Amino acid sequence: MVESDAAKLYAGWKGEQNLAYYLKCISDPTIRIFYDLHLKECQIDVLLLTPTFLSILEVKNYSGVLSFYNDLGQVVRTMGGRREGFANPILQANRHRMYVQQWLTERHFPDILIETDVVIAHPSTIVDSSDKTVKEHVFHAEKAPIKLQRMINNYQGSPNYSRFLPQIEKALLNDHHDPFPDVLQKFGVSSTDLQRGVLCEACHHFSMQRISANWQCARCGHRSKNAHRSMILHYFLLFGPTMTNKQCRDFLKIDNAKLMIDLLNKMNLKREGIGPGRGQYYCSPSYETFDQLLSPEINNRIWKAKD
Repeated sequence: MVESDAAKLYAGWKGEQNLAYYLKCISDPTIRIFYDLHLKECQIDVLLLTPTFLSILEVKNYSGVLSFYNDLGQVVRTMGGRREGFANPILQANRHRMYVQQWLTERHFPDILIETDVVIAHPSTIVDSSDKTVKEHVFHAEKAPIKLQRMINNYQGSPNYSRFLPQIEKALLNDHHDPFPDVLQKFGVSSTDLQRGVLCEACHHFSMQRISANWQCARCGHRSKNAHRSMILHYFLLFGPTMTNKQCRDFLKIDNAKLMIDLLNKMNLKREGIGPGRGQYYCSPSYETFDQLLSPEINNRIWKAKD
């Protein structure tokens, strides 16, 4: 169950990364792009803010053949002879549009027109539909820059709201929040049931020991200089955005507080709090750090789960 959920989340994240790759070619400095925007009651995959309109993109990383049934509010995926139903992302994007329209009104911003589209991130996915709405508003990630340019051309004669863009951008960033997914609560796992220590990436046992500035596995003999980094990042994912020295030592089963300080400092984690001792805590690093250090590990585990 946990690995299945992880695979779905990872697929969604990879879909947004795929779209971001194609949107990088947009060089217009007046266009602001927001990824994974979390407002109070709305999570938007991609929001583009331009001087004449807003664009909401709902990103799906579905594979197989997709059939859209707008009258039923459903999408059916056919893959390997199996049919599976999903909520219609066109309707989801339209709900997001209504929310953003209300959000703009409540903050006394102009009534800027909002476009909505669905982006299929997987390039081999087939969209099987003759519906005009689907043909116009559902397309693959590679087509996103072309569709954006077409909308820019269509809105050339529309009111220009450039002077409001910095205010809207600031308000969006102020209202954005990074939700902490409490995975332990979601899957009914007690923190006392978690294995502690430093995981060996070779034999996958929590049997790494610190020997002469290195980690060495007592079970298989594998050696590593940075085996602790993955465990520290997993702590933030499991327990939240802050961590004390003692909490980290308990999680990694390290007795030496000075060693823990040295390992944490080498990861360049931001420190906050009062005083030099127990009042201090470490903050979760950037998404880029998680991506750089954990993506290969997560990807490997997900593909093993699929196999």
